Amino acid sequence: MIIAIDASNIRSGGGLTHLKHILEDAKPEHYNIQKIIIWSNEKTLKQLPDYKWLQKENSQWLNKSFIHAFIFQAVFLSRLLLKYNVSVLFVPGGSFLGSYKNVVSMSQNMLPFEETEYKRFQKYSTRLRFKILRITQGYTFKKSKGVIFLTEYAKKAIGTALNLKNKNIIIPHGINTNFLQQPKNQKSINEYSFSNPYRLLYVSIITAYKHQWNVAEAVLKLRQLGYPVILDLVGEHDLESMAKLSEILKKDENNIINVRGLVAYEELANIYKEADGFVFASSCENMPIILIEAMTAGLPIASSNKGPMPEILGRDGFYFDPLNVDNIFNSLKEMLDNEKKRAQFSVGSYNKSLNYTWKDCSERTFEYLSQIK
Repeated sequence: MIIAIDASNIRSGGGLTHLKHILEDAKPEHYNIQKIIIWSNEKTLKQLPDYKWLQKENSQWLNKSFIHAFIFQAVFLSRLLLKYNVSVLFVPGGSFLGSYKNVVSMSQNMLPFEETEYKRFQKYSTRLRFKILRITQGYTFKKSKGVIFLTEYAKKAIGTALNLKNKNIIIPHGINTNFLQQPKNQKSINEYSFSNPYRLLYVSIITAYKHQWNVAEAVLKLRQLGYPVILDLVGEHDLESMAKLSEILKKDENNIINVRGLVAYEELANIYKEADGFVFASSCENMPIILIEAMTAGLPIASSNKGPMPEILGRDGFYFDPLNVDNIFNSLKEMLDNEKKRAQFSVGSYNKSLNYTWKDCSERTFEYLSQIK
């Protein structure tokens, strides 16, 4: 059996991380897979492992723009799949418009399927991009022999939206073990002070559906009540969302909201270790990797009650509506006031996070692909 992977549109971020890990942990011989052929750009291919069974294929089309890669995929790739006698094509990017029939796709992006969420973006070009992705991914998922979802929430939401009747499976991503840290002993908020504050951390791009401005406003309200708390915001930003956050920062007379910007991924583990608690206020996720990283870091977590967050965190979180500042305030206040719950929840969520391994993700992915006929 020969399996192909279309990585024509994978260049960075979570898609590349997933691809690297499932190949590093792959044991294709366990599933009667003789060869895996992967098509991508030169930069991506160089970051993937080298194995005798892994054949890396490139084209000048793939080294140019995403439009060139799209043309290659739609026009040329299907012929190459037939030439190499490929049994199954795996499309982790979610969109495939070629003529090849034996396709397994993967859903990694909820935004195209949640109109309320992508309409939070002000720019028409951004909203249009998500509309186009809904069309291309919707077409791909419908014609696929199987679709890999990352959470039950995504499977239900997208499956219902598209009326999917094909063979689907849930295979969550793994976690980076660099973040592993046993939960700390939780102290009373009275043991903190303005000179030694309780450090809240929120790691995520500052963008329309992440609601950092609401979290910042809630934290400022806590400080007004005398809580010794600060908030670190880590992640890059888009201009329209940064403008919303900047309006809230004007109220920050004590400089307790720290916008740290983009931090190298290798440095994130230390940033998690410096924190006392974590906030996650996203209203749209497929699988919230950042939330799981915080669970792995042993932190007590105040989380959005939207999307798959309750599925991932279970009973071990202080939940809130990310659109409601007062609701966020009350959730954070409860977390700060109750060190017993903090201790209980951080241990519970840490133990849950240990179930997410790249080894399991890789094994289940290639086992599933080997069963597609």
